[in-house]
Amino acid sequence: MRLSFPALPAAAALLLAGCGGTAPPAPAPSGALPAEVAQTDPVSAVLGASQRFAQLRSFHARMTMRGPRALEAQMDYVAPDRYRLTTAEGAQTIIGGTFFLQGAGQVRQVPVPDGLLAQWRNPLPADLEPAQLQVQALGEETVEGQPARKYQVRHARAAPDGLLYWINAQGLPVQIQRQGQTQGEPFRITVTYARFNDPTLRIDVP
Repeated sequence: MRLSFPALPAAAALLLAGCGGTAPPAPAPSGALPAEVAQTDPVSAVLGASQRFAQLRSFHARMTMRGPRALEAQMDYVAPDRYRLTTAEGAQTIIGGTFFLQGAGQVRQVPVPDGLLAQWRNPLPADLEPAQLQVQALGEETVEGQPARKYQVRHARAAPDGLLYWINAQGLPVQIQRQGQTQGEPFRITVTYARFNDPTLRIDVP
């Protein structure tokens, strides 16, 4: 088992890098987006989606990175503080302030640095004001079989090229994509989200 504790924060940060619930959203309808969704002001649509995402009780995320190296990972979240990150090396669990490092038939408990998990719960910085965002609507596309509205999102703390942001009919982000360069070579990270407020998602102590 080669996944070390330092590798987990790095993969998790990529997974959601710019990136209290209510009733579970209904499944997204097929066909075009409702008119009120398509006509929402782009800045309000993106901020609202980010805020609703932060209130979810559970979700599943799948990340694919293409560039100098390829990386695929999946993450499950269950409120208020349970995370499971799955890579080719296996699954690892964080509950509260404890990282349960599994390997060689053993489980070690390692403290999680303060603030490490905050970025996992919101695709945009929580303190962003509308005036700090530049958002351009790019029309409608289908993501994972459901209609979504696509946006280009830029702000001072984002990568120079910003983010591509897809929002479904329930006003939740279903895909986020970021492009940039690392060590002079281009990369692209795509994260798709599903199973919003799914009561069957469970993350137990290893």
